[in-house]
Amino acid sequence: MPRVIFITGTSRGLGHELAQAFLSASDYVVATARDPTTLSFYSTTTTNYLPLKLGITSSTDIEAAFAAALAQFGRIDIVINNAAYGLVGPLETLSDQQVREQFNTNFFPAVSITRKAISVMRTQSPPGGIILQFSSIGASLGMPLLSAMCASKKAVEIFTESVRQEMKPEWGIKLLCAQFGALNTDTHTKSMVYGDVEVEAYDHMDGRAFVKGLQATLDTNKVALAIVQLLVLEDLPEVVFAGDGIRDFMAGKLERERAVLVREDVVELARSCEK
Repeated sequence: MPRVIFITGTSRGLGHELAQAFLSASDYVVATARDPTTLSFYSTTTTNYLPLKLGITSSTDIEAAFAAALAQFGRIDIVINNAAYGLVGPLETLSDQQVREQFNTNFFPAVSITRKAISVMRTQSPPGGIILQFSSIGASLGMPLLSAMCASKKAVEIFTESVRQEMKPEWGIKLLCAQFGALNTDTHTKSMVYGDVEVEAYDHMDGRAFVKGLQATLDTNKVALAIVQLLVLEDLPEVVFAGDGIRDFMAGKLERERAVLVREDVVELARSCEK
């Protein structure tokens, strides 16, 4: 039976590839974008495809998009929070407004859309569904020049981990995050914003050169196909990692954290705080 997939940010990049991959898998797709008239996919019919306007920071748009999806398909099985961008630059070059805007796009919309998705999935018949947050390896490994983006993605991860524990088993709602490395998308052009405060002390750090130097290790089309396969698994992981060296990086980080847990001087200080 076809599933109903609600995806944000489908105008380009991974969101576009995801929408096409689910359509090709004979699922029904609700493809959202700020301007849905720009969306174009093959194998679409009035039965399997619904393009919708969604400004992810607009609560009115979110309510309207979910209402339209339910009016056409009757239920929503999977919600994918994909829309995001990266703010690049040393912290001193980032204005307060830029950092707030980073969270206003990468974090708060995920909160609003997840809240609405849970309400729908909990009350539909039969109840249940999957909520997938597209995160970044930056949620686990802080990176220079990407402090605000990494922080916003970490916030999404911890938010998702917390909300997952609020779900009753009988609701059948599963939440997971995808931490991926660099994709071969338009990240270098349309999905990056740079610090607007000039600080001469950071002349040695060129944000644009840094971004151009990021090596895309993942094929966007293959990632989309893998996500389609992932979301049919009965036992879904809470986090999925993909990208060259990411698992090694994560293993190394876990080893460093374990070393701190058993470091005697740190353990003694921690114990001195106990009642």
